[in-house]
Amino acid sequence: MSGVTALKALRHAAIASDSIKLYSGDGQDTELIQEATQVQFGDNEKKYDLDLKTNFYNDDEPQDLKSVVFCWIEEQTPDVDYKSKASKHGIPAFAYLQRYDLITWLKGTIDSCQFVKEEKEEGKSEAVKADVKTDAVKSKKHKLDDPQMERISQFEKESVDHNAVLRGSKNIDFSYLISDAKKFMHELKRAKPSSKEAKKESGSKKQPIIIVSPATTALLSLSNIKEFLENGRYTEPVPSNRPHSGVVILNHPSDRLISTGQKIMVVDNVDLFTNPDYWNRVIAIFTTGQSWQFSKYKFSKPEVLFQKYQGYYLGYQGEATPHQIKEWNVHEIKVDRGEKRFKDKVIVRDFWVEIDKILTNKGYGKS
Repeated sequence: MSGVTALKALRHAAIASDSIKLYSGDGQDTELIQEATQVQFGDNEKKYDLDLKTNFYNDDEPQDLKSVVFCWIEEQTPDVDYKSKASKHGIPAFAYLQRYDLITWLKGTIDSCQFVKEEKEEGKSEAVKADVKTDAVKSKKHKLDDPQMERISQFEKESVDHNAVLRGSKNIDFSYLISDAKKFMHELKRAKPSSKEAKKESGSKKQPIIIVSPATTALLSLSNIKEFLENGRYTEPVPSNRPHSGVVILNHPSDRLISTGQKIMVVDNVDLFTNPDYWNRVIAIFTTGQSWQFSKYKFSKPEVLFQKYQGYYLGYQGEATPHQIKEWNVHEIKVDRGEKRFKDKVIVRDFWVEIDKILTNKGYGKS
């Protein structure tokens, strides 16, 4: 049984909040993942072997069903405890962002997961070809058995193919044109990548990232950035509303960006950056002007950091801006206090205009 089918069944069960039952080697129920060899989702009577390879990839390697099921079972477990349990049970543990993306996809919150590769349909294609060939043979046989068709076929005339028309009464060698055409196609391929290569390059792009300050004095945090940048309305941050995952996904629909560029990941903790590639995906950094924020960044000196990445400072209208903000080459965004919210949409619109330019420069624009 396919691990791809098993992964789909797990997602269906997760979305429907169905139960997940584990079975040991002797077919008995068990609650211990380390002892389980099979799993059953909801009321479905099918049992899936936990050693099946799925189409969920971690570090370019397909992961078995057991590690994916374990990740889902430990959904509410903090990342440190999750990795500790995985090590104890001898189960591969996923990096934070891979784990978060997988759980979000299994819940049905997002339609696609960048680490889940599409199922190949070569077998299906071959079956379709076979069916077409069979239908053609049956059609031909039916034609010969039909007396009416046999009478009509007596008046048929054989068509002249294009080779005969081009030859005329004198044979002409056109082989030199084939040689020229091959040379032209070779030059064309060198000058411009194929559509498949362009699509592959576009599909390999990962979600862009915005970093916000973890400071309690920050006016923009994980608790209010979605309301501000998605709905165009600023609200005071509420620390208790910070998501447990430490990640917020911003939806930014745009006809000018590829699908990956329309979902932006927001974090306030760079400890989650377990791979240097994450810094290549950063498109903006929000700061309060406190340099301790950058102690674990790729570039800890703000004078250097904001030469590499676009910086933003969010403050209130009428309040003084820290002097270092201008020294660091950071853009200022000012919002009104209280209920004066009519300017928020204009501020957010101008912000997205700048971000769209950055996204396009980083390869998220449609060609």
